Amino acid sequence: MQPWEKKKAHQFKRKAFFAPLFLLGDFLQWVLIYLSLSVVTGGYNVITPIAIVLPCTILMISLSLIGAYRFRTDFVSLRFASEYLIVCGFAYGIAALALYFVASFGPNPTSSRGIFTASFVIVAITSLLARRLFWFWTTKSRSAGKFLVITDERFGSVFHRDYVASKKQHEVRYIAALKGLRGKAIAGEGTPSPLVELAHLLPHIDRESASGYEAIVVAADLNALDPEIASRLAVIHFDELPVYTMESFYEKYWSRIPLEILGPAWPLETEFLLVQHSFYSSLKRLLDFVMALILLLVAAPVILIVVMLIMILDGFPIIYSQPRVGMQGQPFMLYKFRTMKEGSDQGESYTRENDARVTFLGSFLRRTRLDELPQLWNVFRGEMSMIGPRAEWTRLVENYKREIPHYHFRHLVRPGITGWAQVNYPYGASLEDTLMKFSFDLYYIRNFSIKLDAEVLLKTIYVVLFGRGR
Repeated sequence: MQPWEKKKAHQFKRKAFFAPLFLLGDFLQWVLIYLSLSVVTGGYNVITPIAIVLPCTILMISLSLIGAYRFRTDFVSLRFASEYLIVCGFAYGIAALALYFVASFGPNPTSSRGIFTASFVIVAITSLLARRLFWFWTTKSRSAGKFLVITDERFGSVFHRDYVASKKQHEVRYIAALKGLRGKAIAGEGTPSPLVELAHLLPHIDRESASGYEAIVVAADLNALDPEIASRLAVIHFDELPVYTMESFYEKYWSRIPLEILGPAWPLETEFLLVQHSFYSSLKRLLDFVMALILLLVAAPVILIVVMLIMILDGFPIIYSQPRVGMQGQPFMLYKFRTMKEGSDQGESYTRENDARVTFLGSFLRRTRLDELPQLWNVFRGEMSMIGPRAEWTRLVENYKREIPHYHFRHLVRPGITGWAQVNYPYGASLEDTLMKFSFDLYYIRNFSIKLDAEVLLKTIYVVLFGRGR
């Protein structure tokens, strides 16, 4: 057996044992913690086989739906953490319903609700920590982040540009999609050159897989590929390595949509219409209303303090209002605490770093995001959501519509106080920044869901705690 074949066999065994190992680990954690809490609390708890097996089974089935038992899952990402917390919450509710209203129906005594809840919380935390420790422990042995990238003249330079600009760069090996591109620089002088042609690589793809490559990325025009090669890539996708289109790779690894691939028919291939008619869209509006009402009441003392500080240090007006574009392109008046000198919006459209127009107090309010508290009123009225694309100034939107194709698709959902683009890209002060944030907005709209909103919420907390943004 060749060395690369031995390595591939070892990788297969490691993946095969991962799921059973963690399934057993989660079950043993539940049994150990449940029984320990029962003993520590004095032994008053009624221990039954159903109380031990049923909740743990429901939890493990729920976790399997988000890839918690897949070897390739990125257990340290905020995306996994957000999905994990949501699933654990739902699993707790289903397990409680099953245990206390179905399995315990009748004269039989039931187990302690307090011990059940405490066990669920502890197991959820320890199980997540175990997966994170495993991820860090196997960092050196995992092959994550190594890709074979098939490039052509049109999309190769785009991919290389975004690869260089990405915060999480991946190790890549460029492959020429067509004859004549071998040895030719991808994006001009000083950039990499494909040394291998795609047709010559495919017969040896087994070796590349065993060499640690995670996937193949087709940063090329699929229609221009030889039909036999395209068919071979489809087989490889299911048998050897995942094969991503340029769009699917950007979505999975960089969480945005590459604007360069958007064509006239692209909107017809998406599920944009679902964001207006889905159940979650209606549920989200209800949650926005309730959350805005609660936060307005809870934050009332803070709002009063900010009002007094602005009045004393910067004078009137206290509230700054500006026309913004909302859902379906409808204009509305957005409210914020004033952080700039009065009349500053008549000049430069963008706020730049160390902008002289921002007051001393305003700088603090921007860093802590306290200046956005009045937008809770916009959320309460239904003009905004807690999470969504940034509400842009009407004056800027008119320019963007002329210069950016498909820009109006940002307005398929309500704008938000925070959003996917805001937590993934710093404040933009140019058209280039706007294009980048637009690519994140399109990703949010296409993947509109409760789990993505949960990830935005987690990232927003991080941003606020560490004072990023302006």
